[in-house]
Amino acid sequence: MKSVSSTQPVPVYLQLADLLIRQIQAGYWHQGERLPTEAVLAASLNVAVGTLRKALALLAEKDVLERVQGSGTYVKRATGSKRHYELFRLELVTGPGLPTARILDVARMKHPPHVPSLANGTASEVWRVRRMRFLNQTPVALEEIWFSGAHCATLQAEELGDSMYLFYQNRFQTWIARVEDRLSAAPTPPWAQPPLELVPGACAGFVERVSWTASQVLAEFSHTWFDPAACRYASRLSQ
Repeated sequence: MKSVSSTQPVPVYLQLADLLIRQIQAGYWHQGERLPTEAVLAASLNVAVGTLRKALALLAEKDVLERVQGSGTYVKRATGSKRHYELFRLELVTGPGLPTARILDVARMKHPPHVPSLANGTASEVWRVRRMRFLNQTPVALEEIWFSGAHCATLQAEELGDSMYLFYQNRFQTWIARVEDRLSAAPTPPWAQPPLELVPGACAGFVERVSWTASQVLAEFSHTWFDPAACRYASRLSQ
């Protein structure tokens, strides 16, 4: 397995996007607040305006920022976009990274015995989504996600974005309010594939997550296998 240091350098605009996300999380920028002008912000970060614009465009695409013509760039008020980053607990061993996802498979099937009853047991079928997770374009983990088949009869991979929680909110008007993570180690699943450097059956970090709505309805169940040589699970508490 290659070391993390052997990966290609992260583009500057991705580093900037990650920095701005972390500043928003830390409360340096607040929801609804306008950022400084591109010229001022680029100067303060010692980067070219064009590089900064690429970072801002990426974060606008991810629903973290909102760019208003003739007014400026604002931290988006939607809580879902903030939750996307706060509830994703993996980070590179070298520091935080911008999370993205690649869909590997989407399938509808009978409710498997190992998956708890979803959406108060309103459907006998579930949707299963398998995907690969990246941080700053580095592959770090595999995810297997389950949610109730009662939400929709058909679903294409193209309909899913990087954040499943935003997908639930926008498509089904379902908001995830609470999650519980159970951290351990487990064999990598047989459907693992490159460019992730975990081979099927290899020992990996493992997270089992259960997600509920505010009304305590179990909305999602997921398994995540992550490469401990490339990333780590991080949980922080601040007051």
